[in-house]
Amino acid sequence: MVRDEAPPSPITPSPRQTNGTWQRPTQTATDNSGHASTSDRDEERSRLRWAINIKKWTPWDDEWLFLLDMLPEEDQKEVESFKFKDDQKRALVSRLLQRQCVAVALGIPWEKVLIKRTKGRKPFVINKGLDKTHAPNFNFNVSHEGDFVVLASEPISICGVDVAAPQQLRARGTQQKLTIPQLKSIFDKQFTPYEWASIDNAGSGDEAKESMFRRLWSLKEALVKARGDGLGFDLSKAEFHFEDGIRSDTASVWIDGRQQTRWRFFLQELSDGHWVSVARGPPENIVDAWREFTGTLQEPDIPGAKFQEALEAPNPAFTMLGIADIIPQRLRDDYADAAGQA
Repeated sequence: MVRDEAPPSPITPSPRQTNGTWQRPTQTATDNSGHASTSDRDEERSRLRWAINIKKWTPWDDEWLFLLDMLPEEDQKEVESFKFKDDQKRALVSRLLQRQCVAVALGIPWEKVLIKRTKGRKPFVINKGLDKTHAPNFNFNVSHEGDFVVLASEPISICGVDVAAPQQLRARGTQQKLTIPQLKSIFDKQFTPYEWASIDNAGSGDEAKESMFRRLWSLKEALVKARGDGLGFDLSKAEFHFEDGIRSDTASVWIDGRQQTRWRFFLQELSDGHWVSVARGPPENIVDAWREFTGTLQEPDIPGAKFQEALEAPNPAFTMLGIADIIPQRLRDDYADAAGQA
């Protein structure tokens, strides 16, 4: 474990650690002086969109052990429980990403961050006595598949994120890429007739259809992960509609045939055909059997106008980070030595 340190500043990734994926500047409200107000900056640092591409990351043994040793023992065991090295990499980066997110958003020293999971496996912060005036319902979510590990967080609305990779980046061994008819046969009950029509109408080739399949799948998973259902939610109950045609980067959801007006969904394409979706929703839709996560929310019954403002806030683009960006600043020289970058 590591020593105490001051809370970190919001991340500005260095060019050497950021891949070439295009990103829009984060949209920030300003005060009358034309500068971001303190409250806006505080809210901005708790509304994060981070992604790490692990495709070309092949850590040395010393580097791997250095990073693994930064985690609590239970997390270390979970990381090493995965059979395949790529899955271990995703699990390790996911846990480092979560801790850095909480440290940045809530000003907690990195090594003091305490994270637990609901029965449905939704992660949440359990540190007591936090000043969350700027982010009363702070929560976050992570996802990893293919080349990417991604994280999204929100200060007020509940948050879910999911990244969907092309089939060839998910397959292992001799597993063959599925055709569209095979996808329909396997996932027939997970999509509504309207959604299958969206897939069929996405383009003339299988590549366009599979891309639409990934978009819809990531939306469904982002919804479930925001709520915290785990495997208990019937995905066919949720039907997604794109708000500006099938190429839209926003979507809305109908559940059991009724539009859910207190939910918003945002999509972004990362490199090599990965689609990532972010969900925002109301705290009353949380599924939390043990009531521990909901107990951390300071405004579970948030006033309508305040919630609507959070729901309609600009959705920032994902920022591409490197491994060094998600460890404490004071340990980065030591990390560079372990990684052979000194």
